Amino acid sequence: MISGKAKNFRADSLNAGTARRVPALRLAASILVLLACGACSYLRPTERYDASAAAVRDLAPLQQRLQTADAASAHVLLTEIGRIIYPKFEAPVWYVAYRPFQPALKRVLVLAGVHGDAAAGVDYLVDFAGKRAASADAAGYDMDIIPIVNPWGYAHDLPLNRNGVDIGRDFASFDSHEARVIRRFLREKRYDLVIDLREDPDADGFFIWQYGLADKTVSAAIVNSVRAEGYPIENDASLVMLRPRDGVVAAPMWGLTILRLSRQLTLAGYVRRNVSDLVFAVVTPSQRPLAERVAMQRIAVEMLLSEYGQTR
Repeated sequence: MISGKAKNFRADSLNAGTARRVPALRLAASILVLLACGACSYLRPTERYDASAAAVRDLAPLQQRLQTADAASAHVLLTEIGRIIYPKFEAPVWYVAYRPFQPALKRVLVLAGVHGDAAAGVDYLVDFAGKRAASADAAGYDMDIIPIVNPWGYAHDLPLNRNGVDIGRDFASFDSHEARVIRRFLREKRYDLVIDLREDPDADGFFIWQYGLADKTVSAAIVNSVRAEGYPIENDASLVMLRPRDGVVAAPMWGLTILRLSRQLTLAGYVRRNVSDLVFAVVTPSQRPLAERVAMQRIAVEMLLSEYGQTR
């Protein structure tokens, strides 16, 4: 017969073992979610697209707008950092440099169009370059802009590149020429702030990623500003990691290491590990009207620039 003291001891031991297992289970669940999801909430196909896929967007109007910005201001320079060539398709990866020619400015990098069906960031950055060129007031930062990382995908309104590679998760393997172009451009560069503009077809509202940054104050303020304008905010507290909680996802550095080892490292994760200590991904729900998505991204970018991108 087991005494009451022995029963209590065994119960306490079981409870202690369970308590020790809970953090381990949570960590394991977090790792599985990281491996499954990468840095966006939905998975994408990996097969090649059919060669007959027809272009639905023309890159020429965007090029004309960027060239107009270049011609209008000595502070704006349009060039290209590589060319993407597939059968019956060729396009540059554009690079816009904004330089106010002032000393001791912080360096900012903003990218968009990693997934070709994410049009809002592209539209916003092309418009941003034009407004900076037209403004008589110099901004207090140097900025590098890559408005379309995936020109083939953008032209065809498809998320992946022509070979079916998700460029956004190709920054450990570098199977895509597009990811290699970005890697070459970023070599030996450092930025004070990096912003990756994205969209999510499965999201109902706005959210923002921050990488290896414990303080959520700025991200939460951005979410509150977006909410105040009447836009929806994504929230899913059911998972331990990698889902927005009241519009904010705080990605830990150890998670980026796991993604690199699993060869699923994202563009933002690569930049955080190699290029900048302040990296944010602004994500808008692609089901919303384009004007709303652009407006949400504008709020986030302007607040991030105000907080982190101003003169040293």
